[in-house]
Amino acid sequence: MNIVALLEQLTKEILTAEDKFLKNPKDLNMLELSVKTSTDSFAAAFLGEVLSDLDSAIKETGWRKRNYVIHRTDIRSITSSVGDISFSSTYYKGRGGKKGFCHPVEDMIGLDRNERFTEAAEVKLLNAALRTSYSEAAKVLPSQQKISKTTVMNKVHGLSEEVPDTIYDEKKKVPYLYIEADEDHVAEQHGRFGHTADNKSFISKLIYVYEEKKESLSAKGRNELVNVYYFSGLYPGAEGNKRLWEKVRRFIENNYDTDELKHIYISGDGAPWIKSGTIYLDKAVFCADKYHLMQYINAAAGQMLDEKEHVKEELWHLLYSGANDAKKKFDYYTAEMKASADKPDKVEKLRTYVLGNWMAVRRTLRRKHVKGCSAEGHVSHMLSDRLSSRPMGWSQTGADRMSKLRCYAKNNGSEKIIELVRYSRSQRKLALTGTEAAVPRTYKTGEIIAEHYDQARSYIERIQAHFPEGTAKKSFCIREHLWEL
Repeated sequence: MNIVALLEQLTKEILTAEDKFLKNPKDLNMLELSVKTSTDSFAAAFLGEVLSDLDSAIKETGWRKRNYVIHRTDIRSITSSVGDISFSSTYYKGRGGKKGFCHPVEDMIGLDRNERFTEAAEVKLLNAALRTSYSEAAKVLPSQQKISKTTVMNKVHGLSEEVPDTIYDEKKKVPYLYIEADEDHVAEQHGRFGHTADNKSFISKLIYVYEEKKESLSAKGRNELVNVYYFSGLYPGAEGNKRLWEKVRRFIENNYDTDELKHIYISGDGAPWIKSGTIYLDKAVFCADKYHLMQYINAAAGQMLDEKEHVKEELWHLLYSGANDAKKKFDYYTAEMKASADKPDKVEKLRTYVLGNWMAVRRTLRRKHVKGCSAEGHVSHMLSDRLSSRPMGWSQTGADRMSKLRCYAKNNGSEKIIELVRYSRSQRKLALTGTEAAVPRTYKTGEIIAEHYDQARSYIERIQAHFPEGTAKKSFCIREHLWEL
């Protein structure tokens, strides 16, 4: 590896940038950009040299000479987080046609033949797409290649349909768990020539599990959720809803001692898909969302004009009442309200919601463990902020993957998106080969070294001579890594 030449070029470029800056000290921005461009260029060239050297090393092993013949050597170009990388990748054919064809250097680094981006570059695109449009996200990589918004879209669509969930080191023991759920309405995009009449909407569901609410130390008067974990996606229809709730169930069973659980409280606006969570989760009961209840009461009481405050007080009194006939009295009282209301539909909406969720409403108001529902705010922050708060249209695949990506980043941190990228790439590779249920078997570089240890040791000694003095640890690490493969 000619690292000395690369360092000389880097030094020359940054010193030139320094000279220009000293002639015009007010232009610090130009100095900063010039140095960043130079260091990125050096990093990309260095990565290319490392991969080319690896390709040359494989070519010289006795294992390769015994089993494969050189078919051709390609110059492969990919985009990394620091710029475009070019490296030599030799294409081999098995001797006697028994072993097929392979690109060992690309196989070793897990690079598919049609892949244009390194894992780090893909992570950078996805992190940008989390916050901004595809077209803006396409600008974040320092590449000379054209990166379009369609490319970013394809990376989002290429994420695995089912995202692996976190499993804690040990199961937690808590008496109660809380689940809140709501949905975001997303405008569907039918493409450039779609008719307006066809542009309907669909919903992206959001569920989050937490252990308790406590007062926030950073924001006085606000509560924060303890150990909150998010789930999202479209999950359409009864089958999709079942898959979503079973995913929540597996998370709870994997991370909590269910024998210690007394109740799981599910809060929401009463939508059937939310209430169905009690079917799939043991010890779960549904609690009506107090936020929506307040909305319905305020809207219905507003129809009573001057008696508005008195009516609100009476409605709350009936809902909190411990009398056995409280439900009957509420039904009678709201029926009288409806008869004299200018907009009876608002009163009817309250009656339908409360009478259809009577036990859930009472549970919310009378159990001290239930402390309200903040699902509306979470939907706004987790989903609407990217999917529906601005005029935009989404495909169902795009909205589903973006919903899951935002939850994954919230649950694990943006730095962990690299693990999601690796998982998604492995799932795509298995799907292409039709071996989703099989454990993939590829050649092991360790076997190459084991069969030809003398040749490998000779290679290590040769590349050591090309490193600057004092880098014996590097060559040792290379040897150890090749042996493990």
